[in-house]
Amino acid sequence: MTIHYAHMRRALLVLLLTPTLAQAQGNASAAAAGMGGNYTAIARNFNAPAWNPANLGLDGNSRFSIALSPQVGLGTGPVTFKDLKDYGGIVVPANVREAWLQKIADNGGQSIGGDVDMTPLAFSIGSLAFSATTTVRANGDVPEAVAELLLFGNAGRTGSAANYTLGDAALDANVTSTFALSYGKRLAIVPVGDFAIGVTGKYILGHGMASMRDNGSTVASNPLAIDLDLPIVLTDTGSYNAGSGYGLDLGATWRVGRLTTSATLKDIVNTFAWHTDNLYYMPVRLTYDDNGSDEQIDSILPIAAAPTQLQDVLRQRIEDATVKPSVALGVAWKGSDRLTLAADLRQRFGTGIQLGPETQIGVGAELKLIPFVPLRAGVTSLSGGMRYSGGLGLEFGVFNLQAAASLLEIDGRNDTTFGLTMSFGGR
Repeated sequence: MTIHYAHMRRALLVLLLTPTLAQAQGNASAAAAGMGGNYTAIARNFNAPAWNPANLGLDGNSRFSIALSPQVGLGTGPVTFKDLKDYGGIVVPANVREAWLQKIADNGGQSIGGDVDMTPLAFSIGSLAFSATTTVRANGDVPEAVAELLLFGNAGRTGSAANYTLGDAALDANVTSTFALSYGKRLAIVPVGDFAIGVTGKYILGHGMASMRDNGSTVASNPLAIDLDLPIVLTDTGSYNAGSGYGLDLGATWRVGRLTTSATLKDIVNTFAWHTDNLYYMPVRLTYDDNGSDEQIDSILPIAAAPTQLQDVLRQRIEDATVKPSVALGVAWKGSDRLTLAADLRQRFGTGIQLGPETQIGVGAELKLIPFVPLRAGVTSLSGGMRYSGGLGLEFGVFNLQAAASLLEIDGRNDTTFGLTMSFGGR
């Protein structure tokens, strides 16, 4: 059996486009993304709700700013899209497929995912700021057995017919919108420098969540028999309000000369929860053998229709997807009007609706060789990997256009993210 790049790409896209849905407060700033997210001590204007509301209480904020920003990310690994692209239009040699499969086996499966952050409106007026962001996020795991079938067919890597248990096939996805209002105020309580505190109140609206888990799928080769059982649990598909809750962030910033230090406690209080009274169950079942085939993939039923042993497992996936608190510590040094250096340490406490690493520590820089063209770069160490970021801007008076890209290498996976921000009055 020969494997072509186009066939494999189609299989990956099918997995990525399985009813995918997403998560919490996003970033409205491509400038922040270009510096690797090391922005806790730098964020001003419409950026403050996502990073640190206390910064709104310091000098350096515009009287008014408004922005919109899309940011998109897509990733897979340990076999990446670049690996597939290298063999576009040609047959993938057996030794390459063998090496890919070994990487997948060593990694415990193939990971896939993507996210979209859309901020149609973010603005600030003096020491007040508001942002509205909708986030679509999905993350899945393709087990080694599926990868072997895609790469070698049901004869497998040895060329002899084999039986497969799919095992750890999984997909988690959710869609949320976050509306955040921030306020910062300077307090004259320190004898040196400027000190400010801030607060962000948030309302989080969950539009939908889906979670898929394998329930004993098998592929037998002699005789050929396929039994796929991939149940999906869904929140209420007939309601835009499938979950809701309020959150609270607190921030503090102290600036002495060219040095600024900041701290933010995010979601120190957060009541967000998915509404689980009306959960639904979609059986995804496909069987094939010598006697014929049968499929069941289009029925959405109340969760009570799911097998008893599955109901609690599926329901728990939804209930566990809550917002977890985190802390961010930042420092920034403005060496001149043309150079800014920054560093951040972030720690999230627990795994919930947020998808991604729990610990991050990084450094970022902004350099203006040309006064109206800032160049940005950042390097961030994550639990399990690294992220490399870069970006640039065009700043013409009140009009600003920022662009950024990053490459995340984590747990054998490569994720690429692109972002744009167009703003007036500030950045």
